[in-house]
Amino acid sequence: MSGIVAHYDTLGATRDAIERLRDAGHSDFDVFSPFPAPELEEAMGITSSPVRRWALIGGITGFLTATALTGLTSLAYPLVTQGKPILSWPAFFVIMFEMTILFTGLFGFAGVLFHTWRSRRRLSPGYREVFSVDRFGVYLHDAGGKAAELTSMLRETGAVEIEEVAA
Repeated sequence: MSGIVAHYDTLGATRDAIERLRDAGHSDFDVFSPFPAPELEEAMGITSSPVRRWALIGGITGFLTATALTGLTSLAYPLVTQGKPILSWPAFFVIMFEMTILFTGLFGFAGVLFHTWRSRRRLSPGYREVFSVDRFGVYLHDAGGKAAELTSMLRETGAVEIEEVAA
C-alpha cells in the first residue's frame, strides 16, 4: 500500500485540489494546514463537529438527572408546607437549569478529550513538520495503480512538491 503527499503554498490551491479529488471519487485522504481553515473543512465535506452531540447528550442527561433528583427526593421525604403541593416544579427549575449547564460542559469537555486522544493515536504517515509551519498538505491513502494519474492531477492543481510514501 502506498500513498501520495502533495505540498501546497496557498489555501486556494489546496481547496481546489480537495475539490478535484472529491469530484474524481476519492474520499480517503488527510489534509494538513498550518492554521484552522474552515474553507478546507467545507471542501472536504465536514459539516459539524461530533462534540456537539456529546454536549447535547450531556444537557439532556443533566436535565433528566435534576428532574429525577428533585422530584424523587420530594416524593421520598414529603413535607407539606402551608398546603403547597409536594412536587412544586417552579422551585426545581433552578436546579434543573444548573445541572443541565453543568452536564453539558462536562460532556462537551469529555467529547473534546475523546476526539483529540483518538486522533493522536493515529498520526498520519503523510504528516510533515512543514505542514505546521507554512505549507498545506494533502495525503492520499492507498494510491495503488492510479499513482501516475493522481500525481498529474495534483500537479495541475498547483502542488509545489509531490512525494510517494510507503505506508
